[in-house]
Amino acid sequence: NMDIGRGVRGVLYIICFTLLFLWATLGYFLVYVQYLPPDPTDDYCGITAFLCLWLSVFAFVDNPGEKRTWIQRWEEFVVMWVLTSGLAQIGWELPYVLWKVRWLQPIQSDKFLKPDELWAWPFWMYASGDTRYMRQHSSSHATETMLVISGPFELWAVWMLKRRLRYKTALIICALTHWGFFWANTAVIYIAEVYDNYENVADGPWVGLWVKWAGLNLQWSVLSPICTFASLWLLCGKVREEAQFELKND
Repeated sequence: NMDIGRGVRGVLYIICFTLLFLWATLGYFLVYVQYLPPDPTDDYCGITAFLCLWLSVFAFVDNPGEKRTWIQRWEEFVVMWVLTSGLAQIGWELPYVLWKVRWLQPIQSDKFLKPDELWAWPFWMYASGDTRYMRQHSSSHATETMLVISGPFELWAVWMLKRRLRYKTALIICALTHWGFFWANTAVIYIAEVYDNYENVADGPWVGLWVKWAGLNLQWSVLSPICTFASLWLLCGKVREEAQFELKND
């Protein structure tokens, strides 16, 4: 099995995943029972999510005295980023895709939630900055649908990599899905909105623009292409290793 999250890296991963889980559960509950207001709680949770979604970069942190190869570092990076992305697609985007038309689009305001709308706070948290998320916008809805479809493949690839099963297949899945993520995210989320002169960005120039719209999508425009090239590099190394082994045994 692949050795992932040893020592300080494991602690950092746990901290990030725990913070993401807490704001998605405890934060949601406290808003739902009206102990915390939807805004600015959404701003603090958005900042936390932005920081924690970079957790895969901790794959390059070595423990004191630890000596790892670059193959081990890049393998851990790919596993942790694809795992993070896959969980986001299944846990976040899947209910959004299913609920958007019937339940999210009727929410009228991106500035406040009515008491009977507090159930939608986790999605409104982002949608209050990028209003396309809860308005009729077929291209973004279609993009998120494709991301959801990719989610199970991501988690399958992580399982195979961790168990060292179908290693090359897993790397191909990682490379293909995240190259698609990079193009879809950058084109639909960023470039299209720039062409529209940021007309769908709300919640102020700081939190709405930089944290929610720019920040909570940035990982898929930065880490995903890196993941693709890392996966292809690891794949080429594995093929080279197998070819050399076969040549020696001919």
